[in-house]
Amino acid sequence: MYYCYLNGKILPYGECNLHISDLQLQRGYGVFDFFRSRNGSIPWLSDYTDRLFTSVQLSGMDMELSRQSFTSIIFDLHQKNRSENGAFKVIITGGYSENLDTVSGRENIIILNVPWQGPDRESYDKGVNLITQEHLRSNPEIKTLNYFTTLQLRNKMKKHHAVDILFHRKTISEASRANLFFVKGGTIFTPANDILKGITRKRLLAMFGEIRVEDIEFDRLYDFDEMFLSSTSRDITPVVSVDGRKIGTGRPGGVTKEITEAFKV
Repeated sequence: MYYCYLNGKILPYGECNLHISDLQLQRGYGVFDFFRSRNGSIPWLSDYTDRLFTSVQLSGMDMELSRQSFTSIIFDLHQKNRSENGAFKVIITGGYSENLDTVSGRENIIILNVPWQGPDRESYDKGVNLITQEHLRSNPEIKTLNYFTTLQLRNKMKKHHAVDILFHRKTISEASRANLFFVKGGTIFTPANDILKGITRKRLLAMFGEIRVEDIEFDRLYDFDEMFLSSTSRDITPVVSVDGRKIGTGRPGGVTKEITEAFKV
């Protein structure tokens, strides 16, 4: 049995339920964050906490839970569930609405802590495929629960055996669940704007100060030698094709392999 947190109580997973009047269901009003325990520890928890509270603030919610209380709940759940390698998903919704439209009361706070099973080894060894979509997420600096476009394109993703979507307009922004990095002539690039500032991305920028953070024109996509994703769920994952067209040689490149090895947690 696994336990979760719901509005001040730690409950069995099966008892963590919300009423149908919640504003996430009625109006799509909610934010979340996601992080992992690894070998019994929770690396970079302060970074994830900062990002969660930033999302809450930018969303206009008034959350009474403090950072200190939040951290205590995370460690209480971690200890109760005894999950050496698990996933935490923190969900903050707009709360129950009396008229199914506007904010009527307090937000709902849910924290799930479940076992974690990452992507298969092949995705790291052989790389993954993406598809493209001309799209810019609303409020990209906020980690919202709105994944409508990703789910809408699931059949196209299946057709191309893709794991994610590269969003762009004139410039490349991000994948739907990851940040993007590109390599040309040994130099690493990553988009500067219209992105969620990922925690894995933050660690890479701290580790490799020579990474160039700048706008990347979409029409440069196939000129790069290598490409990789960074995210909490995938760590560093090589990208070998986009829309069925190869990136570089169509195999994970040397720089990507070096980054992957250096990042191992």
